[in-house]
Amino acid sequence: MELKSPKRSPENLSRIPSLDGIRAIAIALVIYGHTVTRFGNPSPFKAEIERTGLLWPDGVGIFFVLSGFLITTLLLREYDRSGTISIRKFYLRRCFRILPPFYAYIGFVLVFFCWIHPIQVQWKSFTMAAVFLRDYGVRPDFWATDHLWSLGVEEQFYLLWPALLYLGLRFGGRRAASKIAITCILLAPALRVGGKLAGIQFFHDRVGEMFHCRMDSLMCGCLLAILIGNPRFESGFARISKFWWCFFLYVFVLDGELTQHLGVHYRLTIGYTINAIAIALMLLWAMRNAGSPVGRILNNRLMVTAGVLSYSAYLWQTFFIRPENTSVLARMPYALVWIWVAAWLSYHFVEQPALRMRDRVLQRMKRKLVVQSA
Repeated sequence: MELKSPKRSPENLSRIPSLDGIRAIAIALVIYGHTVTRFGNPSPFKAEIERTGLLWPDGVGIFFVLSGFLITTLLLREYDRSGTISIRKFYLRRCFRILPPFYAYIGFVLVFFCWIHPIQVQWKSFTMAAVFLRDYGVRPDFWATDHLWSLGVEEQFYLLWPALLYLGLRFGGRRAASKIAITCILLAPALRVGGKLAGIQFFHDRVGEMFHCRMDSLMCGCLLAILIGNPRFESGFARISKFWWCFFLYVFVLDGELTQHLGVHYRLTIGYTINAIAIALMLLWAMRNAGSPVGRILNNRLMVTAGVLSYSAYLWQTFFIRPENTSVLARMPYALVWIWVAAWLSYHFVEQPALRMRDRVLQRMKRKLVVQSA
């Protein structure tokens, strides 16, 4: 039986409620964690954070679940509308969205550290980052690109998932597509454990960063998009959403506490997967309860603005909050301001022009198709 989404659900809106606010929280967690771990030693404040586990909420994991959900939602809409998925248009949209800000950051860092503030640059790190293989890069890393492993995970997901989703939909509908996502979710912890038990040093160092070890976070978002509208899923969610606060409690407190007390082995076995499931349920509740007190916070103007700038902020935050950057731009606390200045400039002068160009290209492709079919 083909499953359809409810006609008047928040997921059908052009801008899905609460997701920008969730993005804002995710980027705040990333910046907060990096700032404390890099600049907080020695510090009683840092020691207390590490003791209580509050340092541990997984901001990158939230981004992964969001990405899986949004990409799959867009692809499902296209398939429901046209009966197919245009892989060409998908990659075109992703290239214009991801690549210009990404390469603007790479280019700035190269210029800055090669000519303005010369230091010894590890070219292999830049090369691996530039081709989105940073998650499989060999250590030691160049610090200005060490956060780009997550972009590698995202790009590898983009390469694989649209085709897998189309095949599932084409030959078995949403039921088959959901089985593919569930299989990937179950494979990830097995691959993490297998890499550890195999004693492969390369896997040992990168087990929390490589695509095949983190795909469960992305696939939980994908599975959520597929299951929305499924009567059994909706019935189950209606029951557990009465305890909606448990989703937030687990993501922001319990995941860190369990990791703190059970050790890193918890997160690297089932921890990432359980956290991704909790994040997905949290996202769905937040989307459908934009009018609640929590929803109003997530949808206020400041949170939405921070969420809109979150991609550029993620790209630039490592440059400004690393002690290895001895330039004046990394002096605290001003570095925290420079992150958002750089994100604002990137958004308005790189991201937006690139998206306008994307729209023009897509319009030309559409007109050309109409002319050819006439």
